[in-house]
Amino acid sequence: MTYRITPVFLLILSLLLVVNCGRKERTLFEEGKKWEMVGEKTKALYYYELSLRENPEYDPVLKRMGLLLADSVESIATAIFYLEKYHRQKKDDTEVQRELFRLYLTTGYEKEALEILEEIRFQGKKETLEFFEASYLCLTRGGKQKEYLQSLEKSPLSGDPYYAPWVRACETK
Repeated sequence: MTYRITPVFLLILSLLLVVNCGRKERTLFEEGKKWEMVGEKTKALYYYELSLRENPEYDPVLKRMGLLLADSVESIATAIFYLEKYHRQKKDDTEVQRELFRLYLTTGYEKEALEILEEIRFQGKKETLEFFEASYLCLTRGGKQKEYLQSLEKSPLSGDPYYAPWVRACETK
């Protein structure tokens, strides 16, 4: 008796493998999110890492890993790695743009910060662009620091808890 593998069988088998693999990375990601929501960063990172082992390009995990690791001074390089990888896939994610911008400025990567600034310029968000420009100039240029600081303080974004440290960083420069 001879068995013949038909193209339909191969297609069905391929689809089952793709669906099964996708389900596992998503399940691990969701488990990580649960832990993150209750403040268990270490456990969340563990499940995110397992999810990335299933699919190293799974963008929701890349974003969460990068944002979580960005909080730790010891993990900034790793955070930048994950956020850049995510950013290559999703250029218009403002949350990732602003975090990459902040990390670039605080680590001295001015060229990369300027690239993010250009992306924001073309997205047409005037308030965000003005705030980012003033932050960039305040933190990288020494001459007109008071003017840049005034511009930051007048910005509607200065009251946002995320952006407030940027204003303080400019004040202490």
